[in-house]
Amino acid sequence: MKNRHKLLISIACVAMLVSLFLPAFSAQAKATGSLDIQSLDTYLQAQVTGNRIPGMAVAVVKDGRVLFQKGYGEAAAGKPVTPQTQFYIGSVTKSFTALAVMKLVEQGKLDLDLPVQAYIPWFKVEDARASEQITVRHLLNHTSGLTEKGDPNAAAYTNSLEEQVRLLQFANSATPPGDKFEYYNQNYRVLGYINEQVSGQSYGEFLKENIFLPLGMNHTVTHPDEALDLAQGYSRFFGFPLAMQQEFIPGGLPSGYLITTAEDMAAYMIGLLANRQLDGQPVLNPDLLAVMRTPPAGIDSSYGMGWMVGEDGTTLLHGGALNYFQSFVALDTKDNCGFVALYNQNSMENMMFENSSINSDLVDFLNGKNPTPVNKAWAGLVLLALALADLFNHIRLFRMLPRWVEKTGKQNRVWLWIKVVFGIVFPLAVILGVPPLMNALEGGAPDWIAPFQLMPDIVTWLLLGTTLNFIRSVLHAAALIRKPQTN
Repeated sequence: MKNRHKLLISIACVAMLVSLFLPAFSAQAKATGSLDIQSLDTYLQAQVTGNRIPGMAVAVVKDGRVLFQKGYGEAAAGKPVTPQTQFYIGSVTKSFTALAVMKLVEQGKLDLDLPVQAYIPWFKVEDARASEQITVRHLLNHTSGLTEKGDPNAAAYTNSLEEQVRLLQFANSATPPGDKFEYYNQNYRVLGYINEQVSGQSYGEFLKENIFLPLGMNHTVTHPDEALDLAQGYSRFFGFPLAMQQEFIPGGLPSGYLITTAEDMAAYMIGLLANRQLDGQPVLNPDLLAVMRTPPAGIDSSYGMGWMVGEDGTTLLHGGALNYFQSFVALDTKDNCGFVALYNQNSMENMMFENSSINSDLVDFLNGKNPTPVNKAWAGLVLLALALADLFNHIRLFRMLPRWVEKTGKQNRVWLWIKVVFGIVFPLAVILGVPPLMNALEGGAPDWIAPFQLMPDIVTWLLLGTTLNFIRSVLHAAALIRKPQTN
């Protein structure tokens, strides 16, 4: 039991990486085949229905036009998903933040290699030298040297970008700036604040004026109050959708809280692939666009600026995950095609099974293949069966309580008390001590909230079982006190 909580979190982290970046490997094959629209439609409908996915929207583009866009399932009870349904896109937001920063570079208002302090004079982290050395480029490439583990406020969210950036004064650098890639959300929150300081506009206003409207993204917004057709978010509880309220955090906006639609993302992909806005002007200077699509030299990294870059240099990828939403975008700049998949559900099970499989299969469809839908709803049912079996075992043990004293009456009293005390102390240590311990070792929030949001079924099972063990051990202790040892 000692490592159970850490194991669950580790599995969840690996699952997220698989969900977000596994298609990079299969995406190396070029999209030379023809897309079978009917097979794709049939496949997606089967996946949503068979795997109990509440809703999703997909768009596929090639050569400057939309080949396919459609919604599946429900945005909310009784309300179907359409290409105009709005979803949170999580970390796919970073590609917009990076583009916004590069727009300022293009305008001559910002220099990638100047330190952050040139634009935010009061900016600092725990290390004074690192505070002076971290540049805008480091933030874009996730090579600032900052990590979640070294930030005691990594799980703290604020109502403004300024507050979010000021919290970094307590963050320790893991490596010197520029030495190592470490994906870290705070890098892009700082970039969002730099954008505001340099442009004189709010992050949302700048994106609307410089990205959304020029590309025809008319339903993309930076605050849920502006999202009139926002989908309901869902978690997953033993294989079944569980409606949950997605929290919006203004201080985290540039790293993961943009709201958009499959239709608007199609316009975004077309604009990026062709480097052309609706008015015919380039989205960005081609040289700067190439910089965004090039990982930093000299270190082990495949991250450019707002995009994961495939080994061939022409495949761009990014995934996103919030508490109850997921997204995935893949672009092939050589064959001028791409797709986006938006989901209004997120959980560890989704990331390990259904959504990661769909993302990979969408790449195969672009490569002219026709993958067969696979029903993976069994995973949640297997988990439910194990949880119920465990619960019935607890019930069996509670029913045996009256006979427990007689059964153990002749056992060594000292050893019996050691086992009972351990049965009381250990569950308390798990429930009260594991989250703070994980916070100290790995970063994150010192509570059970984040694990519950990601895997409510497993955390419920773990905490319920641990609590029942504690209660039973307390009853054993009470019985030992009342009943003397028999000879």
